[in-house]
Amino acid sequence: MKTTLVYRAILKTLAYGDIFDYPLTRRQLYQFLIADKSVSFSLFKKVLSRIKANDKRISTNNNMFCFFGREEIIEERKKRKRLSKGKLKIARRVAGWLKIIPWVKMIGVSGALAMENADKNDDIDLLIITAKNRLWLTRLLVVFLVELVARRRRPKDVYVADKICLNMFLDEDHLALPKKEWDLFTAHEVCQLKLLWEKDKCYQKFLKANLWVKKYLANILDIKKLRCEDIKGEKKNFLISQFLNFLEYLAYKIQIAYMSSRRTSEVVEPYRVRFHPKDCRWWVLEEYKKRLKELKLK
Repeated sequence: MKTTLVYRAILKTLAYGDIFDYPLTRRQLYQFLIADKSVSFSLFKKVLSRIKANDKRISTNNNMFCFFGREEIIEERKKRKRLSKGKLKIARRVAGWLKIIPWVKMIGVSGALAMENADKNDDIDLLIITAKNRLWLTRLLVVFLVELVARRRRPKDVYVADKICLNMFLDEDHLALPKKEWDLFTAHEVCQLKLLWEKDKCYQKFLKANLWVKKYLANILDIKKLRCEDIKGEKKNFLISQFLNFLEYLAYKIQIAYMSSRRTSEVVEPYRVRFHPKDCRWWVLEEYKKRLKELKLK
């Protein structure tokens, strides 16, 4: 990739982080570089050094990069990192309970907390991947268990600090996110996910199913050293399997009926559930376009 394109990519990456009041370390700038082709670290370092020396729009402090005049977000990031530690402790404790459910394959933290950038009043977003054809049975057990061991966020809650938001459920056979959601915001959500627990290399399968993210964040999966071997499924007793399939269907119908009068912008499908009490996806993308225009990058 040409030097000029890397230069522009660095500015774009800083602009995206600025939306969240989030300065980036050199490592993060490289890891989350907004580019459709991977960049060698040596070229990246060369261009970044040039920016530090010549571009007065960029400020650096304690190995963190942000735009000039926005230095206060460096201290804000440190503050949020301290706050995030307590929230992650809660998330890990909840994950320790949820992993006893036999059909849970992976538990991860998403959103701001995944970047350790959570505010005091933020909730704790969890993504849960379930065994094949067991999403709705698993969700039923997860909700029940979270009610017992933590505070669960409900749709009408106003005060949500430290509450567990069961943000997304995916069936292990349906890990690829739909094409209509392929954009920079979703790519970030996929790549910044913080893994709490997994089995059967489910996290690697999730990344492999979403290789489209490289169109937006070309370096990220190379850094994560994506490897995924096929794992043979366990042999199951036919009668037990059929009985569980019936319970899954029943759990699906009951939960859909319960949700029907409460649904707004949620995505509810047989193999995917996505709840966003406050979906900021379009707002973030519009803010990003605005910043690119101000930087004359578009």
